[in-house]
Amino acid sequence: MYSVARNSVLRQARTRLRPSHPVTVPQYSALSRLLSTLAVLEQKDGKLQNSSLAGITAGIKLGGPITAFVAGSGAKSVADEAAKVKGIDKIIYVESDAYDKVGVLPSLPRTCAE
Repeated sequence: MYSVARNSVLRQARTRLRPSHPVTVPQYSALSRLLSTLAVLEQKDGKLQNSSLAGITAGIKLGGPITAFVAGSGAKSVADEAAKVKGIDKIIYVESDAYDKVGVLPSLPRTCAE
C-alpha cells in the first residue's frame, strides 16, 4: 500500500513540474543574449578549416544567434566562404598579417638564484 501511495505522489509532482507547453524565448530577452555563440574559425592559406565547423554545429544545438570570427591574411575570402555555412548570423573578420603565425616566446632571463 505504501509503494502505491508513494508512486502516485511522485507522479503528481512530476506532472506539476513538467511544463505543459514548450518554452519559447523572445528574441531580445536576457536569456536569448546568453544563448548566443561566438565561433572562432580557423583558416589556413585562405581556406576555412573543417574543424571550425564543429563549433558552429554546437552553437546550432544550443540555439540562439551564432557570430563567427576570423582573423589573419586572407580572412576576407574565409569570411565569404563562412557566409555560405548554414546557421551563422554574423561574421566578423580582421584582415591583418599580425594574426598569421604565433611566434615562440623568447626565453626569459635567468635570475641569480638559479
